[in-house]
Amino acid sequence: MKPPRIVLAGINYRPEVTGIAPYNTQLAEHLAGEGNAVTVLTSPPWYPHWKIDAAYDRRRPFTVERVNGVRVVRSPLVLPGRRQTAPRRILFDSSFAASSLLASLGAGGADVVVCVSPPLQLGATCWLIARARGARLITHLQDIVPDAAVSTGMMRAGRAVAISRRLERFVYRHSDVVSVISGGFRDNLLAKGVPAGKIRVLPNWIDASSFDVTPDPSVRTALGAPDGEMLVLHTGNMGAKQGLEVVVDAAAQLGEENIAITLIGDGQSRASLEERAARTANRHLKFLGLQDNLPATLAAADVLVLSQRAQVTDSAAPSKLLSYMASGKPIVATVNDSSEAAHLIREAGCGVVVPPERPDRLAEALRELHRHPEEHAALGAAGRRHVAAHFDRAAILDRWSALLADLSRRTT
Repeated sequence: MKPPRIVLAGINYRPEVTGIAPYNTQLAEHLAGEGNAVTVLTSPPWYPHWKIDAAYDRRRPFTVERVNGVRVVRSPLVLPGRRQTAPRRILFDSSFAASSLLASLGAGGADVVVCVSPPLQLGATCWLIARARGARLITHLQDIVPDAAVSTGMMRAGRAVAISRRLERFVYRHSDVVSVISGGFRDNLLAKGVPAGKIRVLPNWIDASSFDVTPDPSVRTALGAPDGEMLVLHTGNMGAKQGLEVVVDAAAQLGEENIAITLIGDGQSRASLEERAARTANRHLKFLGLQDNLPATLAAADVLVLSQRAQVTDSAAPSKLLSYMASGKPIVATVNDSSEAAHLIREAGCGVVVPPERPDRLAEALRELHRHPEEHAALGAAGRRHVAAHFDRAAILDRWSALLADLSRRTT
C-alpha cells in the first residue's frame, strides 16, 4: 500500500520559532518520518517581526525546498505593516490564500489536505485543493476567526464580520474533520451548530524534557536581573491580543520592589509599548528581542507572565503557555476569568490568575510572589506535571497519525 499523500497548508513554518510555526513544522516532519509523502504550502518567514526574513525577501515569488523529508512550497503574501487595520488584515490573509491556491498547482496528488487556520480564507483554498484531488479535508483551528478578530477590536460588527461568519460556516460544513486545540474551542463550534461527530480535540503539545535546563546566572544578568532581583519574563508576540500595556503599567507601580520585568520578542505593539514605558521612566522594565534558546531563557526566570485582552476567552489560546508550564516556573496570568488560559492554569494549579487590564492587581500579584519565594517551586512543579500528563508531544502526534491514516483509507 502506497503511503498517504498529505498536503498541509499553513501561513507559518520553519524557520519561525514562535507561535504556530513550530507545531506546523513538527507535525509535518513527524508525518514525513512515518513514510508519508508530505507537502507544505506556506509563506516566507515573517513572524513575529511582520517583515519577510532577509534570507528570503530576494527570492523568487514561489520557491520549493526540501527540509527534513518535507517538500516546502513558499508563496508570496502582502504584509499589512505594523499598523494593522481590518482591511489590511483581510488583504494579508486573502493574499496568502490566493497565492497558496496557485502554489498547489504543482503540489501533486493528495489523499488528505490539512488546513491550519487562521487565516480563515485558507479554508476555502484548501477545500478547492481537496476537491480537485478527491482528498479528505481537515481544518485545524489554532484560533477561531472571526471571533478572535472581534475580541481584540480588529473587526467590529458589520458587513465584514457577516461575510466572515458565512465563510466560517462554509469551511466547517465542507470539512470532513474540524480539529480544535481545546475543549473551549469545541464548545464554541458546538454552539455554532457544527456536528459533534465532525469535531476532534487535538491540543498543541510540548516536549517537556527539552526544558530540563539548569539556570545560568549569566543569562539572568543578560535578561535584566544582575543583582538577584526576582526576574519576571514575558516571551513571544507583542500584539493587540496580548494587551501588554497592563504589564508596562504594572511595572510602573512596583515602587522600590526588587523586581525586574523583561518583555522578550517583537510584534506590532512593541514600539508603542516602549514609548509607554519611556513616558513613565520605568526602571523595572526592559525590552529584548527574541532569544535563541527558549528553554535557557525560561529557566533563568523566577516568574512568567501571560497577558491577554479582557475580551479574549475561547477564541484564542496562547501557544506560549505550554512552554511556560514545561519550564517549571510559576505563572501570573492577567486574563479573562473564563478564558482557556485561566482554565488551564487553574486546572494545573501552576499559577495565579488576576483580572485582565488591571495593572494594580498584576502588580500586587507580583509583589506577593516576591514575598513568598518558597511557593515558586510547588507552583512550577504542578505545571510541569500537568503538561507531561496531558500535552506530551509523542502521544498527541500519534493521535494525528491515527486520524490521517483513517481519513486516507476512506479516500482510497
